[in-house]
Amino acid sequence: MSLYMILGMGLIFVGAVLVVNGIWLLGKGTDSDVAILNFFVGILTFIIAMWWAFGELWAFGEYESGDAFVAAGTLLFSFTYLWIGANAIRGIGDQRSFGWYCILVTVLAIPTGYLVFLDGDLGLAGLWWTWAVLWATFWVLLGLEMQKYTSPIAWFTALVGIVTGAAGYLMAAGFWPWA
Repeated sequence: MSLYMILGMGLIFVGAVLVVNGIWLLGKGTDSDVAILNFFVGILTFIIAMWWAFGELWAFGEYESGDAFVAAGTLLFSFTYLWIGANAIRGIGDQRSFGWYCILVTVLAIPTGYLVFLDGDLGLAGLWWTWAVLWATFWVLLGLEMQKYTSPIAWFTALVGIVTGAAGYLMAAGFWPWA
């Protein structure tokens, strides 16, 4: 299985959780329901990242392992969704710390997109830059506590989820990258 196919599998679920989290930001859905999907996606992407980072240690036949850079980028997602799930299940209202984590991820996602672009995948680079904008909006909403932007950020989150899920589907099905 290729790196892109495995990435695609994870991104299908990242897309799903972004749609659900966007709707949750609009006040639809319960914390406990949102927590379940966030935990699932956080654990799934964590397992994928660990396989990419340490795959050589688990040589169970044919596979294409990633590397520490790919794993680190994936762990940014894992930690995001595990943190959201933990906050949701505990009913944490003050998410300023998570908001400040999001600006760090934004700063890391921008050059990651550039490096992916240099590698020749304009589509994945565009996704990284879109995710950078999304994480920046969470910094604005949660870190800076600008609640007046909740609705547009919620809709943007859901839209990014649809785009991410569709891109993940194309990757998992073997139609990405386009060469």
